[in-house]
Amino acid sequence: MQAHTQIKPIPFLTSLVIFLGAAMLFLINERVVIPYLDKNGVSHLIQFLTYISPFALFFLAALYGYRREGNPWNWKALKTRFRYKPIKGKMWLWTILFVAIDTASYIAVYKLAFPLVKKIHDAFPTPEVVTNFMNNGETFAGFNVQGNWWLLGLYLVLFFLNVVGEEILWRGYLWPRQELTHGKYTWIVHGLLWTSFHLFAPYNAVMVLPGALFMSYITQKYQNNTIFLISHATLNGIPLIMLLLSLIHI
Repeated sequence: MQAHTQIKPIPFLTSLVIFLGAAMLFLINERVVIPYLDKNGVSHLIQFLTYISPFALFFLAALYGYRREGNPWNWKALKTRFRYKPIKGKMWLWTILFVAIDTASYIAVYKLAFPLVKKIHDAFPTPEVVTNFMNNGETFAGFNVQGNWWLLGLYLVLFFLNVVGEEILWRGYLWPRQELTHGKYTWIVHGLLWTSFHLFAPYNAVMVLPGALFMSYITQKYQNNTIFLISHATLNGIPLIMLLLSLIHI
């Protein structure tokens, strides 16, 4: 792969700045920008689009980095550079296993470390205007769910930008560069850095850590980012199912 692209190693400090910078972007967006827009009567739709805008930046940043390396605009080259390969044999087992383990570890850490998680959450609560964006069975993105099937399209935009935007930036673009720097320890470095990205919601970072390390290990073992992509999409698909159930009144 390296013969076809101009991949350069990325220093640890640069990686750290990128991941923490992304966390800071979300932190400012959630705790300053969105509350400001809400206070000034900006529509819920504009607030929601502002909320998901960092994911769009991730998507564009990955493509910019890809092109800057001199890669051509074609699907085959894109898949090769970002390491998206077909899943075969045991890789399907690992994909399914990850979804199960990540969900279980998330719940387990929450239960076992509940006092710590609660203290962190209480110290850094997510603004109510932001939590209202999520589907609670009655509303999504500040709109009543009942009868508003267009909200499904809105969620699919979020779903795509969240999953694909993160995956092609973190795993697709940055991971191969980190691997040139950290070698066999990349899975540890990347897992910890991806966890640090979730520090904009500190209580969530505590629960993300086990799954981040496990999946980073599997990704490095098979050199295939499709596993992480499918797993990420599956986990983020749960709110999509909840929204669908709300729309059909189940």
